[in-house]
Amino acid sequence: MASTNEDAVALATVRLDNDRHLNMRHLPDRGTVEIGWWGWDEAGAPARTEVLELAADAVEGSAFSRLCRQLLDADWQEAGEGTAIARAGPFVDGAELVAVRSGDAVTLARHPEPGNMIRLTREALGLLAGKLPEAEEKLAGLGFGLPQQG
Repeated sequence: MASTNEDAVALATVRLDNDRHLNMRHLPDRGTVEIGWWGWDEAGAPARTEVLELAADAVEGSAFSRLCRQLLDADWQEAGEGTAIARAGPFVDGAELVAVRSGDAVTLARHPEPGNMIRLTREALGLLAGKLPEAEEKLAGLGFGLPQQG
């Protein structure tokens, strides 16, 4: 899922602490939106550690926003470890977004794509959810506000 596209457009950035931040960017060569944790490697260069890649369309973007809001209102402790808390989809390609309890956090994954996931604490999820309207506005400006799935 990784891309080093030089034409990537930063949609939103959330600094969680001094060691890492959550970056949302549009990858035009792939037609996707990447949400990933970035930090620094031993040499001090930026390095991505986890990433969730979504289709850059109105249907999947809206579903992701709703899923984040639903998760902020959910009682994560009610769900057992590894249990799905919420879902969105399936989308036209058959994929779905699944939120699974992972300790004191939640793992958001795009199934059935292995490795396409990101782990978020409630604090990080809240910060990300607060940036989603800004990111959606930027995507709309790039032409991704129109429905693109049937």
